Amino acid sequence: MLEILALALLAAVLSGNLCGAVGFYVQRLKITTLSFSVAHAALAGASLGLILNFDPVYSAIVFAISSALILGVIFTKMQYGRELVSMAIFSASSAIALFAIYMSNVRVLATASIAVVLWGSLLAVTVQKLIILVLVLILFVLYILAYRMHIDSMLYDVKLAEAEGLNVQAHMLAMLFFAGVIISLSFRLTGGFLVFALLYNPVAAALQLTRKAYMQLFLSSTLGAVSALTGLVVSYALDWPVGATIAIVSSTILLLAYLFKTATEMARKRKLRNV
Repeated sequence: MLEILALALLAAVLSGNLCGAVGFYVQRLKITTLSFSVAHAALAGASLGLILNFDPVYSAIVFAISSALILGVIFTKMQYGRELVSMAIFSASSAIALFAIYMSNVRVLATASIAVVLWGSLLAVTVQKLIILVLVLILFVLYILAYRMHIDSMLYDVKLAEAEGLNVQAHMLAMLFFAGVIISLSFRLTGGFLVFALLYNPVAAALQLTRKAYMQLFLSSTLGAVSALTGLVVSYALDWPVGATIAIVSSTILLLAYLFKTATEMARKRKLRNV
């Protein structure tokens, strides 16, 4: 059991860190809706994997990458209605996921697998999945370092970066690709419906605490890791569902960040009035 817990703790730190970092770039590049659609495509792939007796993680990755490519092409070819097409893919993916879950639930032996896909599990992390997480982390860091100037330009102003000749669509597609893969690997711990807590809550909390982009990135990845790790420990100690506990911890951190910002601003205003 200690070995399983150690694997889960490492996976929690890596997943939270990656989700927080990718969430930061997704938010700054204004492709949150697209990443939302890719995440639901991953859930649809995982659910279909249950019916076809495939590993849900790998089927989720295939669907996530496929949807990222489709959305990338759409964003390149279309000027209007991009968000609507994105939401259409989201709706179709959700329908496929729910249909596959319904079909899987007919088989009694699939109940545990469905629970892992939807809500996550402490026992779902394996050495193989952990190695894949490490490889994805290395690839993501190498990508950011290799194209740091391009990405920084996009974060400053996407339209200006495009006017300067940068291949903005390719970088957005790369971010969607990483988002899809990371979500597919993380939902084994958090569950398909709760992985968004790790993807967006740390970023929202970081935005409350600082206006500097590099600090927002650092805090997003750090708070993501802290949320996942703390949630996992609490769920193990109190025998709570892993995914829900991580989501609650993540939401609590966001609330505390907001309260801290509010209290700081009130103290600053009182100080200015007293000057």
